[in-house]
Amino acid sequence: MAKRKSTVLEELSRVRFVGPKMAELLYDDHGIRSIADIVEFGQEGKLTDLKGVGAKKAKTILSSAERIAKAEKSDTAKKKKAQAPTPEAEKKEESAAERGNGAVRPERTPKTNGRAPEPTPPPEPSPAAGAGRTAAAASAEPRPAQARIRPVSAAANLQQRFLDTLRCPACGHDRFDVGASSLTCQACQRQFSFKRGIVDLAPPSPPDRSVSQRIMESRLYSMMYEEFMRPRLTKIVSSRPMREEYRLSADFLDLEADDLRLLDVGCGTANFTRYFAQRIGLAEASASDADLPLVVGMDLSWPMLENARRNIEQENLDGKVFLLRGDGTRIPVRRGAYNRLHCAGTLHLMNDIDEGLRNFARVLEPDGICVVDTFILGKGLLRRLLKRAAEFPTRFHWFSRDELLKRIERAGFEILDSSVAGDAITVKARRI
Repeated sequence: MAKRKSTVLEELSRVRFVGPKMAELLYDDHGIRSIADIVEFGQEGKLTDLKGVGAKKAKTILSSAERIAKAEKSDTAKKKKAQAPTPEAEKKEESAAERGNGAVRPERTPKTNGRAPEPTPPPEPSPAAGAGRTAAAASAEPRPAQARIRPVSAAANLQQRFLDTLRCPACGHDRFDVGASSLTCQACQRQFSFKRGIVDLAPPSPPDRSVSQRIMESRLYSMMYEEFMRPRLTKIVSSRPMREEYRLSADFLDLEADDLRLLDVGCGTANFTRYFAQRIGLAEASASDADLPLVVGMDLSWPMLENARRNIEQENLDGKVFLLRGDGTRIPVRRGAYNRLHCAGTLHLMNDIDEGLRNFARVLEPDGICVVDTFILGKGLLRRLLKRAAEFPTRFHWFSRDELLKRIERAGFEILDSSVAGDAITVKARRI
Protein backbone atom coordinates (compact mmCIF):
# COMPACT_ATOMS: atom_id res chain seq x y z
CA MET A 1 0.00 0.00 0.00
CA ALA A 2 1.44 3.35 -1.08
CA LYS A 3 2.13 5.92 1.63
CA ARG A 4 0.33 9.24 1.65
CA LYS A 5 2.29 12.17 0.26
CA SER A 6 2.28 14.01 3.62
CA THR A 7 3.77 10.93 5.33
CA VAL A 8 6.50 10.62 2.69
CA LEU A 9 7.36 14.33 2.93
CA GLU A 10 7.67 14.07 6.71
CA GLU A 11 10.04 11.11 6.34
CA LEU A 12 12.17 12.86 3.74
CA SER A 13 12.42 15.96 5.95
CA ARG A 14 14.23 13.90 8.58
CA VAL A 15 17.33 14.00 6.38
CA ARG A 16 19.67 16.81 7.27
CA PHE A 17 19.31 19.92 5.06
CA VAL A 18 16.17 18.49 3.45
CA GLY A 19 13.40 20.84 4.52
CA PRO A 20 9.71 20.73 3.58
CA LYS A 21 10.31 22.64 0.33
CA MET A 22 13.16 20.43 -0.86
CA ALA A 23 11.23 17.31 0.17
CA GLU A 24 8.29 18.41 -1.97
CA LEU A 25 10.63 19.19 -4.88
CA LEU A 26 12.20 15.73 -4.63
CA TYR A 27 8.76 14.13 -4.46
CA ASP A 28 7.13 16.03 -7.31
CA ASP A 29 9.99 16.54 -9.78
CA HIS A 30 12.21 13.52 -9.16
CA GLY A 31 9.86 10.78 -7.98
CA ILE A 32 11.59 10.35 -4.61
CA ARG A 33 9.36 8.26 -2.33
CA SER A 34 11.70 7.14 0.44
CA ILE A 35 15.02 7.85 2.15
CA ALA A 36 16.48 4.92 0.21
CA ASP A 37 15.55 6.81 -2.97
CA ILE A 38 17.49 9.84 -1.69
CA VAL A 39 20.52 7.60 -1.12
CA GLU A 40 20.30 6.28 -4.68
CA PHE A 41 19.71 9.81 -6.03
CA GLY A 42 22.77 11.09 -4.14
CA GLN A 43 25.00 8.19 -5.15
CA GLU A 44 24.21 8.99 -8.77
CA GLY A 45 25.51 12.53 -8.16
CA LYS A 46 22.17 14.22 -8.85
CA LEU A 47 21.85 16.14 -5.57
CA THR A 48 24.06 18.94 -6.86
CA ASP A 49 21.50 19.51 -9.64
CA LEU A 50 19.13 20.88 -7.01
CA LYS A 51 19.02 24.63 -6.48
CA GLY A 52 21.20 25.77 -3.58
CA VAL A 53 22.92 22.39 -3.12
CA GLY A 54 26.67 22.40 -3.61
CA ALA A 55 29.09 19.50 -3.37
CA LYS A 56 29.62 19.87 0.40
CA LYS A 57 25.90 20.08 1.15
CA ALA A 58 25.16 17.15 -1.16
CA LYS A 59 27.73 15.06 0.69
CA THR A 60 26.10 15.90 4.04
CA ILE A 61 22.61 15.08 2.72
CA LEU A 62 23.80 11.75 1.32
CA SER A 63 25.65 10.86 4.53
CA SER A 64 22.60 11.68 6.65
CA ALA A 65 20.28 9.69 4.37
CA GLU A 66 22.62 6.68 4.44
CA ARG A 67 22.74 6.72 8.26
CA ILE A 68 18.96 6.88 8.56
CA ALA A 69 18.44 4.17 5.92
CA LYS A 70 20.96 1.92 7.69
CA ALA A 71 19.25 2.48 11.06
CA GLU A 72 15.82 1.71 9.55
CA LYS A 73 17.16 -1.46 7.96
CA SER A 74 18.63 -2.52 11.30
CA ASP A 75 15.33 -1.81 13.09
CA THR A 76 13.40 -3.87 10.55
CA ALA A 77 15.81 -6.79 10.94
CA LYS A 78 15.49 -6.65 14.75
CA LYS A 79 11.69 -6.68 14.55
CA LYS A 80 11.68 -9.65 12.18
CA LYS A 81 14.07 -11.51 14.46
CA ALA A 82 11.92 -10.76 17.51
CA GLN A 83 8.76 -11.97 15.75
CA ALA A 84 10.28 -15.12 14.24
CA PRO A 85 9.50 -18.26 16.34
CA THR A 86 12.51 -20.09 17.73
CA PRO A 87 13.22 -23.74 16.76
CA GLU A 88 12.19 -24.83 20.28
CA ALA A 89 8.88 -22.98 19.94
CA GLU A 90 8.27 -24.57 16.53
CA LYS A 91 8.89 -28.06 17.98
CA LYS A 92 6.47 -27.38 20.83
CA GLU A 93 3.86 -26.10 18.38
CA GLU A 94 4.27 -29.24 16.22
CA SER A 95 3.93 -31.42 19.32
CA ALA A 96 0.82 -29.55 20.40
CA ALA A 97 -0.62 -29.91 16.91
CA GLU A 98 -0.02 -33.66 16.97
CA ARG A 99 -1.82 -33.92 20.33
CA GLY A 100 -4.68 -31.88 18.92
CA ASN A 101 -4.96 -34.19 15.89
CA GLY A 102 -5.48 -37.27 18.08
CA ALA A 103 -1.91 -38.49 18.58
CA VAL A 104 -2.09 -39.81 22.14
CA ARG A 105 0.71 -41.34 24.14
CA PRO A 106 0.13 -45.04 24.98
CA GLU A 107 -0.83 -45.35 28.61
CA ARG A 108 0.68 -47.91 30.98
CA THR A 109 -1.61 -50.92 31.59
CA PRO A 110 -2.50 -51.09 35.29
CA LYS A 111 -1.87 -54.27 37.29
CA THR A 112 -5.06 -56.33 37.80
CA ASN A 113 -3.83 -59.30 39.90
CA GLY A 114 -5.53 -61.68 37.45
CA ARG A 115 -8.79 -59.77 37.35
CA ALA A 116 -10.14 -58.09 34.31
CA PRO A 117 -9.71 -54.37 34.57
CA GLU A 118 -12.84 -52.33 35.05
CA PRO A 119 -13.77 -50.39 31.96
CA THR A 120 -12.86 -46.71 32.15
CA PRO A 121 -15.77 -44.44 31.30
CA PRO A 122 -15.16 -42.26 28.25
CA PRO A 123 -14.28 -38.62 29.02
CA GLU A 124 -16.98 -35.99 28.84
CA PRO A 125 -16.88 -34.31 25.42
CA SER A 126 -15.39 -30.79 25.58
CA PRO A 127 -17.38 -27.88 24.07
CA ALA A 128 -14.33 -27.23 21.93
CA ALA A 129 -13.94 -30.88 20.94
CA GLY A 130 -14.71 -30.08 17.34
CA ALA A 131 -11.71 -27.78 17.29
CA GLY A 132 -9.40 -30.78 17.63
CA ARG A 133 -7.85 -29.82 21.00
CA THR A 134 -8.92 -29.28 24.57
CA ALA A 135 -8.77 -25.97 26.44
CA ALA A 136 -5.91 -27.34 28.52
CA ALA A 137 -3.94 -28.18 25.41
CA ALA A 138 -4.63 -24.75 24.01
CA SER A 139 -3.39 -23.05 27.15
CA ALA A 140 -0.28 -25.23 27.20
CA GLU A 141 0.52 -24.40 23.61
CA PRO A 142 3.31 -21.82 23.33
CA ARG A 143 2.28 -18.40 22.03
CA PRO A 144 4.15 -16.65 19.22
CA ALA A 145 7.04 -14.46 20.35
CA GLN A 146 5.18 -11.24 19.52
CA ALA A 147 2.31 -12.08 21.87
CA ARG A 148 4.70 -12.30 24.82
CA ILE A 149 5.61 -8.61 24.48
CA ARG A 150 3.82 -6.63 27.18
CA PRO A 151 1.45 -3.98 25.79
CA VAL A 152 2.85 -0.44 25.98
CA SER A 153 0.83 1.87 28.23
CA ALA A 154 -0.48 5.23 27.02
CA ALA A 155 1.99 6.95 29.40
CA ALA A 156 4.88 5.02 27.85
CA ASN A 157 3.54 5.92 24.40
CA LEU A 158 3.58 9.61 25.35
CA GLN A 159 7.19 9.30 26.50
CA GLN A 160 8.06 7.52 23.25
CA ARG A 161 6.45 10.33 21.27
CA PHE A 162 8.70 12.75 23.15
CA LEU A 163 11.83 10.66 22.51
CA ASP A 164 10.90 10.40 18.81
CA THR A 165 11.16 14.20 18.48
CA LEU A 166 14.80 14.31 19.61
CA ARG A 167 17.92 14.81 17.50
CA CYS A 168 21.56 14.18 18.41
CA PRO A 169 23.31 17.53 19.07
CA ALA A 170 26.62 16.06 17.90
CA CYS A 171 25.76 14.57 14.49
CA GLY A 172 22.14 15.51 13.79
CA HIS A 173 20.90 11.89 13.70
CA ASP A 174 17.41 11.30 15.16
CA ARG A 175 17.45 7.64 16.22
CA PHE A 176 18.51 6.58 19.71
CA ASP A 177 18.86 3.34 21.64
CA VAL A 178 17.09 3.83 24.97
CA GLY A 179 18.80 2.45 28.08
CA ALA A 180 17.79 2.47 31.74
CA SER A 181 19.34 5.89 32.33
CA SER A 182 20.77 6.93 28.96
CA LEU A 183 20.17 7.49 25.27
CA THR A 184 22.76 6.37 22.71
CA CYS A 185 22.83 7.88 19.23
CA GLN A 186 22.68 5.07 16.69
CA ALA A 187 24.87 7.01 14.25
CA CYS A 188 27.77 8.46 16.27
CA GLN A 189 27.31 6.26 19.38
CA ARG A 190 27.48 9.24 21.74
CA GLN A 191 25.71 8.58 25.03
CA PHE A 192 23.45 11.11 26.74
CA SER A 193 21.95 11.09 30.22
CA PHE A 194 18.26 10.33 30.70
CA LYS A 195 17.63 10.55 34.45
CA ARG A 196 14.79 11.71 36.66
CA GLY A 197 12.68 12.47 33.62
CA ILE A 198 15.23 14.90 32.11
CA VAL A 199 16.98 14.15 28.82
CA ASP A 200 20.35 15.92 28.70
CA LEU A 201 21.12 16.79 25.08
CA ALA A 202 23.21 19.90 25.74
CA PRO A 203 25.84 20.26 22.99
CA PRO A 204 29.20 18.51 23.52
CA SER A 205 30.91 21.91 23.40
CA PRO A 206 28.82 24.32 25.51
CA PRO A 207 28.49 27.84 24.09
CA ASP A 208 30.41 30.75 25.58
CA ARG A 209 28.19 31.63 28.53
CA SER A 210 27.43 35.24 29.36
CA VAL A 211 27.25 36.68 32.86
CA SER A 212 23.45 36.51 32.65
CA GLN A 213 23.54 32.84 31.62
CA ARG A 214 25.96 31.98 34.43
CA ILE A 215 23.57 33.57 36.91
CA MET A 216 20.72 31.51 35.48
CA GLU A 217 22.77 28.36 36.05
CA SER A 218 23.42 29.07 39.74
CA ARG A 219 21.45 26.99 42.25
CA LEU A 220 20.65 29.96 44.48
CA TYR A 221 19.17 32.00 41.62
CA SER A 222 17.16 29.04 40.32
CA MET A 223 15.63 28.56 43.79
CA MET A 224 14.62 32.25 43.94
CA TYR A 225 13.67 32.62 40.29
CA GLU A 226 9.97 31.78 40.13
CA GLU A 227 8.78 33.21 43.43
CA PHE A 228 10.95 36.31 43.64
CA MET A 229 13.31 37.20 40.76
CA ARG A 230 11.05 36.79 37.70
CA PRO A 231 8.02 38.59 39.24
CA ARG A 232 10.29 41.47 40.35
CA LEU A 233 11.81 41.86 36.88
CA THR A 234 8.37 41.72 35.28
CA LYS A 235 7.08 44.36 37.69
CA ILE A 236 9.96 46.68 36.78
CA VAL A 237 9.68 46.43 32.98
CA SER A 238 6.02 45.52 32.37
CA SER A 239 2.64 46.96 33.29
CA ARG A 240 1.23 43.41 33.25
CA PRO A 241 1.54 41.10 36.30
CA MET A 242 2.81 37.55 35.75
CA ARG A 243 -0.65 35.97 35.71
CA GLU A 244 -1.56 38.19 32.74
CA GLU A 245 1.71 37.30 31.00
CA TYR A 246 0.78 33.61 31.38
CA ARG A 247 -2.74 34.20 30.07
CA LEU A 248 -1.60 36.25 27.06
CA SER A 249 0.98 33.69 25.95
CA ALA A 250 -1.56 30.86 26.30
CA ASP A 251 -4.15 32.79 24.27
CA PHE A 252 -1.60 33.55 21.53
CA LEU A 253 -0.55 29.88 21.36
CA ASP A 254 -4.09 28.62 20.67
CA LEU A 255 -3.72 25.61 22.97
CA GLU A 256 -7.05 24.10 21.90
CA ALA A 257 -5.57 23.00 18.57
CA ASP A 258 -5.80 19.32 17.57
CA ASP A 259 -2.68 17.17 17.95
CA LEU A 260 -1.01 19.77 20.20
CA ARG A 261 2.78 19.44 20.39
CA LEU A 262 4.28 22.28 22.40
CA LEU A 263 7.95 23.09 23.04
CA ASP A 264 8.71 25.76 25.66
CA VAL A 265 12.25 27.04 24.95
CA GLY A 266 14.07 28.54 27.95
CA CYS A 267 11.47 27.11 30.31
CA GLY A 268 13.46 27.84 33.49
CA THR A 269 11.56 26.29 36.40
CA ALA A 270 8.74 25.43 33.96
CA ASN A 271 6.49 28.22 35.24
CA PHE A 272 4.95 28.90 31.81
CA THR A 273 5.17 25.21 30.84
CA ARG A 274 3.14 24.14 33.86
CA TYR A 275 0.59 26.89 33.30
CA PHE A 276 0.04 25.69 29.73
CA ALA A 277 -0.28 22.07 30.94
CA GLN A 278 -2.81 23.10 33.59
CA ARG A 279 -4.74 25.16 31.07
CA ILE A 280 -5.27 22.20 28.75
CA GLY A 281 -6.21 19.95 31.67
CA LEU A 282 -3.18 17.68 31.85
CA ALA A 283 -3.16 17.66 35.68
CA GLU A 284 -6.66 16.14 35.76
CA ALA A 285 -6.02 13.77 32.86
CA SER A 286 -4.94 10.21 33.53
CA ALA A 287 -1.49 9.25 32.32
CA SER A 288 -3.15 6.24 30.68
CA ASP A 289 -5.39 8.44 28.51
CA ALA A 290 -4.72 8.04 24.82
CA ASP A 291 -3.76 10.97 22.59
CA LEU A 292 -2.61 13.32 25.35
CA PRO A 293 -1.06 16.59 24.10
CA LEU A 294 2.76 16.58 24.11
CA VAL A 295 4.20 19.35 26.32
CA VAL A 296 7.99 19.73 26.63
CA GLY A 297 10.09 22.29 28.50
CA MET A 298 13.69 22.94 27.44
CA ASP A 299 16.44 24.90 29.19
CA LEU A 300 20.25 24.95 29.31
CA SER A 301 20.46 25.41 33.09
CA TRP A 302 20.55 22.14 34.99
CA PRO A 303 19.56 23.70 38.36
CA MET A 304 16.53 25.30 36.69
CA LEU A 305 15.46 21.93 35.27
CA GLU A 306 15.88 20.23 38.65
CA ASN A 307 13.49 22.77 40.18
CA ALA A 308 11.18 22.32 37.20
CA ARG A 309 11.12 18.55 37.82
CA ARG A 310 10.09 19.05 41.45
CA ASN A 311 7.37 21.51 40.47
CA ILE A 312 6.02 19.13 37.82
CA GLU A 313 5.78 16.30 40.34
CA GLN A 314 4.01 18.51 42.89
CA GLU A 315 1.36 19.55 40.36
CA ASN A 316 0.48 16.01 39.26
CA LEU A 317 2.12 16.49 35.87
CA ASP A 318 4.76 13.77 36.20
CA GLY A 319 4.72 11.56 33.09
CA LYS A 320 2.66 14.17 31.23
CA VAL A 321 5.19 17.02 30.90
CA PHE A 322 8.74 16.26 29.78
CA LEU A 323 12.00 18.14 30.24
CA LEU A 324 14.96 18.54 27.89
CA ARG A 325 18.35 20.14 28.49
CA GLY A 326 19.56 21.85 25.35
CA ASP A 327 20.85 25.04 23.74
CA GLY A 328 18.25 27.34 22.18
CA THR A 329 20.53 28.12 19.23
CA ARG A 330 21.08 24.40 18.53
CA ILE A 331 17.77 22.88 19.61
CA PRO A 332 18.26 19.07 19.74
CA VAL A 333 14.91 18.37 18.08
CA ARG A 334 14.19 17.08 14.59
CA ARG A 335 12.72 19.29 11.89
CA GLY A 336 8.97 19.99 12.11
CA ALA A 337 8.51 17.97 15.32
CA TYR A 338 6.26 20.56 17.03
CA ASN A 339 3.35 22.76 16.01
CA ARG A 340 3.60 25.23 18.91
CA LEU A 341 6.72 26.92 20.30
CA HIS A 342 6.95 29.36 23.22
CA CYS A 343 9.99 31.35 24.35
CA ALA A 344 9.72 33.75 27.30
CA GLY A 345 12.57 35.67 28.93
CA THR A 346 15.24 33.87 26.91
CA LEU A 347 15.74 35.26 23.40
CA HIS A 348 17.58 38.36 24.67
CA LEU A 349 20.14 36.09 26.45
CA MET A 350 21.15 34.05 23.40
CA ASN A 351 24.65 34.41 21.96
CA ASP A 352 23.25 34.25 18.42
CA ILE A 353 19.69 35.57 18.37
CA ASP A 354 19.15 35.05 14.64
CA GLU A 355 20.35 31.45 14.84
CA GLY A 356 17.98 30.89 17.73
CA LEU A 357 15.04 32.18 15.69
CA ARG A 358 16.04 30.03 12.71
CA ASN A 359 16.02 27.03 15.05
CA PHE A 360 12.52 27.99 16.17
CA ALA A 361 11.43 27.86 12.52
CA ARG A 362 13.22 24.56 11.91
CA VAL A 363 11.56 22.62 14.73
CA LEU A 364 8.09 23.98 13.90
CA GLU A 365 5.97 22.42 11.19
CA PRO A 366 4.60 24.75 8.46
CA ASP A 367 1.81 26.97 9.86
CA GLY A 368 3.03 26.23 13.39
CA ILE A 369 2.64 29.05 15.91
CA CYS A 370 5.60 30.70 17.67
CA VAL A 371 5.11 33.05 20.65
CA VAL A 372 8.09 35.11 21.85
CA ASP A 373 8.03 37.10 25.09
CA THR A 374 11.01 39.44 25.55
CA PHE A 375 12.01 43.03 26.42
CA ILE A 376 12.39 46.22 24.37
CA LEU A 377 14.21 49.51 24.82
CA GLY A 378 11.02 51.46 25.45
CA LYS A 379 10.75 55.23 25.61
CA GLY A 380 13.06 57.85 27.05
CA LEU A 381 16.52 58.67 25.72
CA LEU A 382 18.35 58.26 29.05
CA ARG A 383 16.63 54.94 29.74
CA ARG A 384 17.54 53.62 26.31
CA LEU A 385 21.18 54.72 26.68
CA LEU A 386 21.51 53.00 30.07
CA LYS A 387 20.12 49.76 28.66
CA ARG A 388 22.52 49.86 25.72
CA ALA A 389 25.46 50.50 28.06
CA ALA A 390 24.49 47.49 30.20
CA GLU A 391 24.41 45.16 27.19
CA PHE A 392 28.19 44.81 26.89
CA PRO A 393 29.00 43.32 30.34
CA THR A 394 25.75 41.32 30.71
CA ARG A 395 25.01 40.34 27.06
CA PHE A 396 21.37 41.04 27.86
CA HIS A 397 20.07 42.42 24.55
CA TRP A 398 17.33 45.03 24.56
CA PHE A 399 15.41 45.03 21.27
CA SER A 400 13.70 47.87 19.52
CA ARG A 401 10.21 46.77 18.49
CA ASP A 402 10.94 47.07 14.76
CA GLU A 403 14.24 45.22 15.10
CA LEU A 404 12.57 42.29 16.87
CA LEU A 405 9.76 41.95 14.33
CA LYS A 406 12.17 42.12 11.38
CA ARG A 407 14.44 39.46 12.89
CA ILE A 408 11.47 37.15 13.43
CA GLU A 409 10.29 37.66 9.83
CA ARG A 410 13.79 37.03 8.43
CA ALA A 411 13.88 33.68 10.24
CA GLY A 412 10.87 32.44 8.27
CA PHE A 413 7.80 33.71 10.12
CA GLU A 414 4.79 35.86 9.40
CA ILE A 415 3.87 38.25 12.24
CA LEU A 416 0.26 37.71 13.30
CA ASP A 417 -0.05 39.83 16.44
CA SER A 418 1.93 41.62 19.14
CA SER A 419 1.26 43.20 22.51
CA VAL A 420 3.43 45.76 24.30
CA ALA A 421 3.16 46.53 28.01
CA GLY A 422 5.82 48.97 29.23
CA ASP A 423 9.15 47.52 28.12
CA ALA A 424 7.79 43.98 27.66
CA ILE A 425 6.58 42.65 24.32
CA THR A 426 4.83 39.42 23.32
CA VAL A 427 4.80 38.50 19.63
CA LYS A 428 2.71 35.85 17.86
CA ALA A 429 4.08 34.57 14.54
CA ARG A 430 3.24 31.81 12.07
CA ARG A 431 5.85 29.54 10.52
CA ILE A 432 5.74 30.06 6.75
